[in-house]
Formats: sequence, structure tokens, C-alpha cells
Amino acid sequence: MKKLIIFCSIFLLAHTAEAQFKFLANNSSDQYKAKIIVDRCQNSACDGKATIILYDKITDSEIDTFHSDDLEFGLTEKQDAKLGWLELGKYQTPLIFGDFNFDGLEDIAIRNGNKGSYSSPSYDIYLAASKNKFLLNSELTQLASQNLGMFDIDKKAKQLSIHQKDGCCFDKTINYRYDSKNILYEDSSVIEDSTIADYVTVITQKLVDGKMKRTVQKFKMKDYYNQ
Repeated sequence: MKKLIIFCSIFLLAHTAEAQFKFLANNSSDQYKAKIIVDRCQNSACDGKATIILYDKITDSEIDTFHSDDLEFGLTEKQDAKLGWLELGKYQTPLIFGDFNFDGLEDIAIRNGNKGSYSSPSYDIYLAASKNKFLLNSELTQLASQNLGMFDIDKKAKQLSIHQKDGCCFDKTINYRYDSKNILYEDSSVIEDSTIADYVTVITQKLVDGKMKRTVQKFKMKDYYNQ
């Protein structure tokens, strides 16, 4: 009986290993490369629980290991996930690298399902605490999980921007900055409301001397979108 249990355990482990699909993400970062192991791949799409192992591109040393409950990404018609260690394209990978808090260190966003509005992609955000250590940041993860996909990053302005939408005719962009204590705050926002036929109402808010200054303008739709 004991031998049967051991045999079944070995068989189950082997079957589980064979069911996993393996990928390489070598072109998304200048500093890092990654191995991605995900549970499911079928019909040119991969998803499910996944492990991401991050490596230093120069030394090839292992840096950190991450996990996602639902790492979603697509494959091209020519890519066969069954081949093993398939290399993903630069913009195909479910990993996004960038300096999200403008401290000079490269951070990582890892796809985790479609929790964003209108079932848009959602991401877990890990900030580099040092060259070889990353910490999950709940505030940025929330920004990247409850809006229209990943936030935009403006390196020059040191600004993060999220996008929100309500139906066909209401769009909002909120811009965030970091203060001197590295605390994220809302700096400005723009609402474009075209619920009234042929017109667009633009509501702009900007933080000035600690207070939000609000401006409301109304444009003819054909003039506003042709600017």
C-alpha cells in the first residue's frame, strides 16, 4: 500500500510538471530577464496560476521569485506553448518593467487577471526596495487593478496617470505625483463629458497651494475633437 501511494505521488508530480508551460521574457527590461511558468495554455492564450523567476541580465544570477493567481497573455499563431521555454516578444510578455516611483530603480508590474474596470487587465506592482529585493506595493497595485488597465508613466514630469470610463460618453484621467516624503497624492484631473448631444464639457482640476482649483469649459464636439 505504501509503495502504491509513493507511485501515485510521483505520477501526480510528473503529470503536474508536464501540464505547466514555460516561457522566457528576455526583452522587456535592460536590467532583468525572467522565466515564466504558467498552468494553462490553449487556443493561443495562457492563464492561471504562475511563477515568475527574475534574473540579472548581466550576471545571470537569480534575483527574486513572484507568483500570480491569474497570469494572462496571448500567443501568436506561430508560437507553440508545448515546445517549452518559448521566448515571448517585448510587448507580448505579461510583465511590465519601469521606474514607478521615480527613485532610479527598475520596478515590475505582473499581470494578475482582469480585475480592472470593463474587465481590463490588472497588475500587481512590486517596487525595488534595493537592487536585488522587491516589495509588493498595495497603493500602486490598487491603481493598476481598479481602473482601465495599467497606469501611464511620465518620466519627465514624474507623474502617474490612471484612466476611468463610464459608458460611451464619460472619460476621466487622474494624475498622481510623489511629494518630498515619497507619498503619492492626486495632483490634477481632467473629465471629458459628452453626455449632452454635440457638446463636450471639460472639467479640469489642479492642486494649487494645497487646494484643488476647478475649471469648467464647454465646447462643440466637432471643434473639441478636431483641435
